[in-house]
Amino acid sequence: MAFFVLVLFFVFFDLGRGYQSYELMHLQLERETLLSQIADLEARNSSLVVKNAQLAGNSKIEHEAYNLANKSLIRLQQEILALKEELVFYQGIVSPSSADLGVNLQSFSMDEKNAANLYNYKLVLTKSGKGTRSIKGKFDVVFRGERDGVTSELKLADIQTENTDKSDKFSFRYFQVFEGDVVMPENFTPYEAEIHINPSTKKVKSLTETISWTTVMSEDL
Repeated sequence: MAFFVLVLFFVFFDLGRGYQSYELMHLQLERETLLSQIADLEARNSSLVVKNAQLAGNSKIEHEAYNLANKSLIRLQQEILALKEELVFYQGIVSPSSADLGVNLQSFSMDEKNAANLYNYKLVLTKSGKGTRSIKGKFDVVFRGERDGVTSELKLADIQTENTDKSDKFSFRYFQVFEGDVVMPENFTPYEAEIHINPSTKKVKSLTETISWTTVMSEDL
């Protein structure tokens, strides 16, 4: 029986290690794809720059073509910037710079929806440090603002449209994304958000970050 249990242990260990290798390989592939996309877009961007320079010096008949090429150029530059930001995100996961195991707040953003006082939030956590060890714990978001002329605080858990027992718990090897909707009270004017990250994994430190409401509303992942 002891031998059978030992064999099972090694089988599951090997399967787990294989799955972790697959996850890491998938992330590396995502990074390589992004690098290829960025190279292609930058080549097209250089071509459009030359074309714009040529059109700018021609007659008014080609003014419309110039404007169209200019709009395409701006769109391409925005795509390149977005891809580069995403590449930084993947590089931080696949090739972490820190040797110490830890959890990072990659981003926290809010988008106002069509309905009054309804917002969609997005919180992204990533791991720092090498290895494939999972990090577990809980997070909490506190919105600080003015309510009827008095400083007030609201917890994310209290204003979520859908709140479950696991909505504030995290468990990941590389990163985890949380999204949901919240309804802000009409008489509440937020000016900052405070995010508390409390890992339960041993030797992983807690983290608290405060972000201004302007930054929260302008962040785009």
